[in-house]
Amino acid sequence: MFRTRSIFYKTVDRKTVGRKTIRGQNVKHKLRALRAARVLKQGGCVAHATSTLPGIAADPNNQQAIRQLQRFKQRAGPFLLLADSIHTALRQARYISPALRRLARSSWPGAVSLIIPAKPGLHAACYEKSSMALRVDASQQTRCLAKACGGLLLSSSLNRSKQPPCKASLGMQLRLHVFVNDRLTSETSSGKASQIMRVWRNDCTLIRA
Repeated sequence: MFRTRSIFYKTVDRKTVGRKTIRGQNVKHKLRALRAARVLKQGGCVAHATSTLPGIAADPNNQQAIRQLQRFKQRAGPFLLLADSIHTALRQARYISPALRRLARSSWPGAVSLIIPAKPGLHAACYEKSSMALRVDASQQTRCLAKACGGLLLSSSLNRSKQPPCKASLGMQLRLHVFVNDRLTSETSSGKASQIMRVWRNDCTLIRA
């Protein structure tokens, strides 16, 4: 006599699988960001992807890291600040005009950098006179890194003076190991520089398209 076995097929909910995949990616981003944030807090610099160009980041509250970024870029500043959220970015503003609030909400997260009148209190490398350049990047990994570092990253494109941007590759890290202490490589950059707008009161001026 033969025994028969019933075989049951479990239906797969694609939306559930998709949510689990996204959650898994989020966890990986956070873990990598936490590891890189430790390097930043110890005074190192980290190469990372953004939604625009590959970047090199430093902790804006760490003097050693800022000096290392300045030596790499061969200039004193000013450098871009990457924020983990719109809320964090707008907290740096000396005042928030209706135009700035609207532009921030429509542009961030994204590839638009805003130059705004800023509160004092950070390192001089963050400022051009009394203004600073800010962005909430579209890259989730970049936002995770900023959050793990206290909300803000001091960042610039991954190239030395008068040289094209590098990729955040192992070869680059080995070649520039004096300046680059770690790298995040799970995302890729578009290769196109960000749009830049200056906001003063309710006036917005396009600096770079």
